Amino acid sequence: MRLPQELRERHYYSVDIAGAQIGWSRAGSYRAAERGDIPVERDGRFLLVPKRKWDRIVKRITREERTLKFDPGSETKKSPGGVSGA
Repeated sequence: MRLPQELRERHYYSVDIAGAQIGWSRAGSYRAAERGDIPVERDGRFLLVPKRKWDRIVKRITREERTLKFDPGSETKKSPGGVSGA
């Protein structure tokens, strides 16, 4: 049994749209879905990504990226000449 289109659109992303949210290509998104990196549910011939679950994953990914880009504790002090000092 297939979900009505209205419900699919309200509660699910397509695999390519979900992947595009984090910069993946269409082909890369489907490969990620096959590996289990994108959670999918099958509805007939469609692979659907639950919006609530995917939105939580994307939020976590973007939070981790912000943390990695700015981590004041990871900077090392360098002395003149580029050699790390204590």
